[in-house]
Amino acid sequence: MAAAARPYWTGFLKLSLVTIAVRLYTAATERERIRFHMIHEPTGERVRQQLVVPGTGPVERDEIVKGYEYEKGHYVTVEPDDLKRLRLETTDTIDITEFVDDVDPIYFDAPYYLVPDGSVAEAGYRLIREAVRERGKIAIGQVVVGGQERIVAIQPLKTGLLANSLRYEDEIRKPDEFFNTIAADAVDEDELAMMQQIIKRKTRNFDPGKFTDHYQTAVRELIEKKLEGKLPEKAPERKQAQVINLMDALKRSLAQEEKSGGAAPRRTASRTEREPAKAKSAARGKKAAAHSGQRNLLLPVEGGRGRAAPGRTAREAPAETSKRRRKAS
Repeated sequence: MAAAARPYWTGFLKLSLVTIAVRLYTAATERERIRFHMIHEPTGERVRQQLVVPGTGPVERDEIVKGYEYEKGHYVTVEPDDLKRLRLETTDTIDITEFVDDVDPIYFDAPYYLVPDGSVAEAGYRLIREAVRERGKIAIGQVVVGGQERIVAIQPLKTGLLANSLRYEDEIRKPDEFFNTIAADAVDEDELAMMQQIIKRKTRNFDPGKFTDHYQTAVRELIEKKLEGKLPEKAPERKQAQVINLMDALKRSLAQEEKSGGAAPRRTASRTEREPAKAKSAARGKKAAAHSGQRNLLLPVEGGRGRAAPGRTAREAPAETSKRRRKAS
């Protein structure tokens, strides 16, 4: 566990009369994903959002309270102390109420690591883990997290327990709304047999490490080019080929699988592999900022107020850059 990790929730896990102290940690992270900020292009300043009341203007955050709109334009306010008075049992306890064999994937929402809170809790924690593992079941309970009471599905994961928050039934759209126009008729047996062969050849154990987010990779390459003061090349427009003859497409697909052996997706570079490249990109960005005239390309790097060349106003510089863009394209 990372030293800097903070529990998302702390409380107790209860099974019948057995109660142990536990902590929840979010299992998913988007720390490595690229995030964009809104930039005011003429000045290079980052755009900030303000809390504004119509007819009053900007207000301070400590002047804001939560409110529920019970009719149009009318609200009942709810203070933090009001919510504390609720104090449901599930506010600080995951009470396991039942065990199931399976859960439909459509109900899964977010994963959490459920760990014992201290050495005293570990004996009971391990006992629950092994009992659930040997029975091959999924434990179901409820807990208040993030201001909402959620259903949680708990199952063993290596030496620990994985808890997935689940959506309620009324949060799921009915599939018939989307599938009712699709025929349920049987398909051609020969075509089905060929499709099953293709599936068999592509079947392997799931390894998420073999996949990479190609869009994130492309965005990183785009940023590196702009750090160098270059305009990215326009990608050629690609159109998906339409299937004219299904059997012919199946035959060609099967032949392609036999020839390639079903090549696995490329593996993405690890974080440690990317760090030197990011450092090199930063150095190139500084050099480009000093020598390139394409000021607006470097707004994310420079930050703060953009600088126009001597003799030009801040409004003229972006205009000339736009000309160079059109000329380059």
